[in-house]
Amino acid sequence: MSKFAIKDHWIEIVLGVLLVGVTVLSIGWHIYRYGGDYYYMKTNGSSGSFPVTVPVGITQNGYVYRGVAKDKYGNRQRLEFQTVADDLGPFHKGQIIRITYNSNFGVTNYKRVSRYQVPPLARIQIGR
Repeated sequence: MSKFAIKDHWIEIVLGVLLVGVTVLSIGWHIYRYGGDYYYMKTNGSSGSFPVTVPVGITQNGYVYRGVAKDKYGNRQRLEFQTVADDLGPFHKGQIIRITYNSNFGVTNYKRVSRYQVPPLARIQIGR
């Protein structure tokens, strides 16, 4: 590119740099806010309930679960999470939940998994 071509296309270059910058910042924020370590916990029943308003304006029960969870290296962590309107639960006794724990924001996500999806070192304590 010559000096004149850059002068003629400076707005495209600035917009391209801004687009890349916003994309990188957005991905970085998502990882910082919602990323974390996965922990696996076997439910033993709900520790309590609380009212949750679902999008249609109806109030239903949400559930609180507490217990000791293990990561893929076998490290233990005492965790507590509440169900959200998208997945109210309740989870049945013995179900395995994969919990995403963020050191800055606590529990950011949870998901039911089968025992075959649990890493071997986390599976030792969870059992069959």
